[in-house]
Amino acid sequence: MEFNKIVRLKDIAEVEMGQSPKSEFYNEQEGTPFLQGTRTFGLLYPIIDTYTTKVTKWAMEGDILFSVRAPVGNINIATKPLCIGRGLAAVRSKTNNQKFLFYLLKAFNNYEGHSTGTIFSSINKSTLENLEFAIPEENIQSSIGDFLWSIDEKIELNNNIISNLEKLSQTLFKQWFIDFEFPNEEGKPYKSSGGEMVESDLGEIPKKWCSKKFNSIMKISSGKRPKIKADNYSFENSIPIIGASKIMGYTRDTLFDSPILVIGRVGTHGVVQKIVDRCWPSDNTLVIQSEFYNFVFEFLKVIDYKSLNRGSTQPLITQTDIKNQTIIVPEDLTIIEKFEKILMPLLNKQFLLLKENENLTQLRDTLLPRLLSGEIEIPDELEV
Repeated sequence: MEFNKIVRLKDIAEVEMGQSPKSEFYNEQEGTPFLQGTRTFGLLYPIIDTYTTKVTKWAMEGDILFSVRAPVGNINIATKPLCIGRGLAAVRSKTNNQKFLFYLLKAFNNYEGHSTGTIFSSINKSTLENLEFAIPEENIQSSIGDFLWSIDEKIELNNNIISNLEKLSQTLFKQWFIDFEFPNEEGKPYKSSGGEMVESDLGEIPKKWCSKKFNSIMKISSGKRPKIKADNYSFENSIPIIGASKIMGYTRDTLFDSPILVIGRVGTHGVVQKIVDRCWPSDNTLVIQSEFYNFVFEFLKVIDYKSLNRGSTQPLITQTDIKNQTIIVPEDLTIIEKFEKILMPLLNKQFLLLKENENLTQLRDTLLPRLLSGEIEIPDELEV
């Protein structure tokens, strides 16, 4: 089936360009939710951490939030009415096919070719409204939108479950290794039950605990630049290339084939990625391996990466910076082993969900261009 109907975006959608209020109206909790750009974008929905007491431009609930500044074309969905700044536009379907419109915009791969700007690329309202698309009949639009949306909703659900499991792990880590309320011999919280504390260079710590260098319980190495890099997943290039904060492409070779933790070496710092299967961490990452996977993951999340930054123009940290971090642990490590044993079922559940998300993402990204080109159709009897 071919999509022969060519339309401009303005024929099928309304576009509202953002306008930023003055910074004096910004705050963290009062007024209207405010988004300046893509900083807090998620898979489908943004996180709101800024508010404004003066609204300049509105995006309504359900509107597509479209990035009009670098990176041009990134999109999310507004979950409530909010104020949008000059880095965003609100896009609203005229035919109530918002899901299809979301994927139509997501699949368009030449925003940079329509961008302007000498330092940062951007796209103006006229250019955006006059982008041309080939589209099918409205009933087919709905089928495509609903089908692809069902995949992304499942990924979003899995991400929420993973986040909740990580919060449980984080709570236990803090209780045991920061507050020192690990179970004593009677199963009671150690410190609040009168457990003996002793002085150390880092303050009071439990008796028979000590400070060690982080590299005493983990190994660290640097990622490498792959010989081959493809932007999209394919049968030939199916191994994810891991960047400082996310997958940045695919290759055919494998650098690691067992669970690892990946953090940024150059650029983005503070994002700790759990990688389950075969992968290729890029040369702007650091790779951590340990038998105490859960403990190391939680410790990596509490490191003050800003204080370690060595870069003048681009943030940079080294293997040595991470190796030399100080940890407070029991001398015989039995508490850490117990911690790992308790969390292992949660970790295995996370691994299953991460793998499922990887498969769903590959499925969506493979089907998206083929569905929107008319190369394949969704069978009428398929239940979304």
